[in-house]
Amino acid sequence: MGRGSLRGGGRRGRACGVVGSLAAIAVAITIAVGAPTAVLAGESAAVGAAPLNLRAEPGTWAAVVGLLWQGESIALLDGPTSDGWYLVQAEDQTGWVYGGGLDLGGSADTLGQGGPGAANDAERWIDVDRTTQMVTLFDGNAAVASFWAAMGSDPSDEGFFATAVGTYYVYDKYGGLSWTDWGDAWIGDWVGFDPTRLNGFHTYSMNQDGQVIPGGDGPTGGCVALAPSAADQLFAFVSVGTRVEVHR
Repeated sequence: MGRGSLRGGGRRGRACGVVGSLAAIAVAITIAVGAPTAVLAGESAAVGAAPLNLRAEPGTWAAVVGLLWQGESIALLDGPTSDGWYLVQAEDQTGWVYGGGLDLGGSADTLGQGGPGAANDAERWIDVDRTTQMVTLFDGNAAVASFWAAMGSDPSDEGFFATAVGTYYVYDKYGGLSWTDWGDAWIGDWVGFDPTRLNGFHTYSMNQDGQVIPGGDGPTGGCVALAPSAADQLFAFVSVGTRVEVHR
C-alpha cells in the first residue's frame, strides 16, 4: 500500500511497501501453461497485453528497456527460450518479451491472453486466497496458473494495511520499475485493484537494477507481492476491468 514516484520516468507509481524483514518461501506452481513453438526470423506477431515489458535479456531479472502496447506489431527475431521468451523488434526497439503476452496466431498464446479481437467467451479473473497465500489465474472455471504471494501484515478483513477481503476490478496497470516510499524500494509489474487502500499486485521489493532485495518477499502493507516471473505472467494475463476475488 502506498504512493510513490517513478524516478526518471515522469510517471506516478502506486505500490505497497514491504513492512516485514523476514523472508518468506516463494513457491510458483504453473498448472497449465502450453509450450511455445519455435519461430523463424522475420515472422511477425502482435502484442496481446498492454503494456508489455521489453527486457534487455530473456528473464524477469533483466532490465526493462521499453514498453510495448496492445495491438502493436512486432517482428520475431528468435525464440522461444526453454521458458517462453522471444527476441523481438518493434520499430527502433529490440529486446526480449515473455511469450504469454504475445498474440502469435494461436501458436504460443501460453496464458490464453489472445490478441485484439480474439474470440474468448470465458471470463479471465484472479482468485486471491489469504489462508494459503496463493494467487490463481482463472480462464472461466479453468485454473491457468497459481503462485505463492506475500500479502498484508494486517490479519483483519478490511484494515487499511490488510489485503482486504472483497470483490475488486483492475483499474490500473503499467510495466517497468517504480519507486515506493512505503517500502523504500522499487517494484515492477504494477496492477492496481483496490483504489481505497492503493493495493495491487506487483513484484517483490527490488533494487534499482531489478534484483529482489533481502527480505523483499516479506509481508506487505496490503498489496499482493509475487516473484518477478509470476508477476510478469499475471501482468500479461490481466487487463483493466479484470475481476479480483480476495477471500479467506
